[in-house]
Amino acid sequence: MIHINDIVQFNEKHNWCGCLGIVTEIENYRVIIGVPVPEKGTAYIFARPEELERIGVAVLVLEEN
Repeated sequence: MIHINDIVQFNEKHNWCGCLGIVTEIENYRVIIGVPVPEKGTAYIFARPEELERIGVAVLVLEEN
């Protein structure tokens, strides 16, 4: 089961295979993952839960205002 603030890795079923990210939102069978991109900010990627492997939970996540 994947929850908000989980650290996930995209598996071979997704185009971003191997990349790590943090789950920011969960919507109807889709998960939105924030993936940090060096010198460009954060890319928000949609994925299905079966395209992800849960690594752990992010300890420090900044809240949005």
